[in-house]
Amino acid sequence: MSDLIQLVYVSTATRQLNEEDLTDLLTKTRESNQTKHITGMLLFDGASFMQVIEGDRDPIESLYVRIKSDPRHKNIVTIFEKPIEKRQFPDWSMGFKNLSGDMLRKIEGVNDFFADKTCLGDVEQSRALRILEYFSTEGFS
Repeated sequence: MSDLIQLVYVSTATRQLNEEDLTDLLTKTRESNQTKHITGMLLFDGASFMQVIEGDRDPIESLYVRIKSDPRHKNIVTIFEKPIEKRQFPDWSMGFKNLSGDMLRKIEGVNDFFADKTCLGDVEQSRALRILEYFSTEGFS
């Protein structure tokens, strides 16, 4: 039995993050994740984050404790945590996409959400899954 899990959360940025901030975050995250065999994806819409992390339970839970104490964001909400048979993002130590509302509106089943809401921080599980599925098939950094 594999101890592989996938955890998805959303949060709100505590301040504006510029390109340098995001590059620094991704560089450190990717290096750390590679050594711990953690894969995933980070989406940022200018105001909020959605992140999926996957790997063995202990490293994921340790990482999530650190994530929850990171001062760059607040209002951290776990969308889901579940055991998985295989990774959805096996080749990405941390895929990243800096999003616009227009990008998200193109995803079927998500566009109606963004008609009423303004950030990823308000998304629920079914729409989070659609967003993750969409971006897991996209090739981006």
